[in-house]
Amino acid sequence: MKQQQHIAFKIAAIVLLLAVMLPSAVKFTHVFENHKHEVCTDYSTNHMHQIDLECEFFKFKLNTQYYPTFEVSLINSTHNFSEINTTLYNFNYNHQQLSYSLRGPPFLV
Repeated sequence: MKQQQHIAFKIAAIVLLLAVMLPSAVKFTHVFENHKHEVCTDYSTNHMHQIDLECEFFKFKLNTQYYPTFEVSLINSTHNFSEINTTLYNFNYNHQQLSYSLRGPPFLV
């Protein structure tokens, strides 16, 4: 039973590795082929291009076209932070140091 789980785990790991590495392998083999891609620069007219069925380069898209836009806004602070709020420091005003500790020994460790 444990041997079968180990073999299944290895097969799943190899399949996942191949699925992740396939786009990179296709692009790597495309580098060494001797054909060129024509880039259309005629934007003034509407026209159709012939589809290159032998080229596998554009089947895999590795990067996304999502570019987040961030708006930067400066916060104008009108608060004066040099004032000290003394009401928070008055909680310990009537504290008296006792001669014995109020904490007992640990009950369960």
